Amino acid sequence: MSPRPPRPGPDDLDALIEKLEPEDLRAIVGKAADRHEDVARAVRLAATRDSGDLSQLKAEIDRGLRTSRFLGYRESGGWAMQARPIAEAIGEAVDSSPTAELVLLIERAIGHVVKVILKADDSDGLIGDLARDLLDLHARACDAGNADPIKLARWMIRFRFDDQDFFEVDPVRYADALGELGLAAYRREVNQRIGAGGGDSFAATYARERLAVLDGDAEALVELLGGDLSRPYQFIRVAEAMAELGSDDDVSSWAARGIAESSGWQVAQLYDLAAGVHARRGEDHEVLRLRREQHQRMPSSSTYGLLRAAAEAGGAWPAERRTARAVLAERDLGGLVDVLLSDGEPEVAWQVPRAHPAWDPGPQRWLRLAEAREASAPGDALDVYLRLADLELETTGKAAYVRAVAILKKAAQVARVADRQGEFAAHLAALRETHRRRPTFIAVLDKARLG
Repeated sequence: MSPRPPRPGPDDLDALIEKLEPEDLRAIVGKAADRHEDVARAVRLAATRDSGDLSQLKAEIDRGLRTSRFLGYRESGGWAMQARPIAEAIGEAVDSSPTAELVLLIERAIGHVVKVILKADDSDGLIGDLARDLLDLHARACDAGNADPIKLARWMIRFRFDDQDFFEVDPVRYADALGELGLAAYRREVNQRIGAGGGDSFAATYARERLAVLDGDAEALVELLGGDLSRPYQFIRVAEAMAELGSDDDVSSWAARGIAESSGWQVAQLYDLAAGVHARRGEDHEVLRLRREQHQRMPSSSTYGLLRAAAEAGGAWPAERRTARAVLAERDLGGLVDVLLSDGEPEVAWQVPRAHPAWDPGPQRWLRLAEAREASAPGDALDVYLRLADLELETTGKAAYVRAVAILKKAAQVARVADRQGEFAAHLAALRETHRRRPTFIAVLDKARLG
């Protein structure tokens, strides 16, 4: 006799739904739609999904993407979640049948959402994410070639210059949909705005920058993006624009100039841009040279990792490793500990703070060192764990207590291995006495069954 198939559990909704008769499903959905607007909306949208008729979608956009009241923080998140199915329905329409009517409908939806976000506390960014998704759907709908290029250009200008100032519509992204006629109209509108005194606005500057990319106008890009060329980000912007133009020579040149003429943490991105050019060309020796120079200039565990990857690609890591570590030993002891632990050399890493007693690796590195030390010297690990737990308890509050107890649990394990259980028990007893007026800490200790 074959075993009977298991009955679906109460949470196995798919299996339960399959067992229901169609009339039962209709009744359940009908009742849910009466009680919940999001269910009713899903039903209405599903009913017209394959019909090609956008009237119901338009009605849902007008009903679900507008509100006349201010939305507080919690209300904003809820509103965005309720609006999300409408964006999904728009996406399905874009995928199945993009039309000129749909393009205009998405513009209508974007307009509604922008008006909502202007009077909402969107601190968690959910309404902004919805707007960005709608903008992406708009661009994809326009890719099908159904948008009127002149009307599209005018909408892009109006949306960016008049309606709001935090979402961009990129003429480079829309270039195919705009075509020559649309781009000419876009340029005219930009020039008119600049001529009317808006040339210094962010909208005008952005439009001019993106048009320079479309034109392949390197000189204009340097003028617009480079500014006084005194900071790394200015060189980064110029180099990235050259990458959009497809000019690796210029990317390499501007990145190299920025490396030579600027300073600060953003120089790392210039090294990345330059190394990327040489990697695409198969010039492994140049990538290695750049990564070696970067590590010498701004040593860290990150630059060590980049240098290692570049050296390993050419089989040169054994020759580079000692010098790379020496740089860290001289200028970034924390980075040295990190790479030694990552390289699987815990004993060598343990010696770094011992060789530099005035240097404190910090709690997190001490914790990693102790964890790596457990196998070979559990007593050393125990000393560190007890010290770190005491350090955590210098701060009051449940979060600190939970962290301290987590460390004490590690200490309990290594105390048994190190045969120092008596010492650990005495330390716990002292902690309970010292912090007896912290009932929350005592409760966390009791829950962990320590002492």
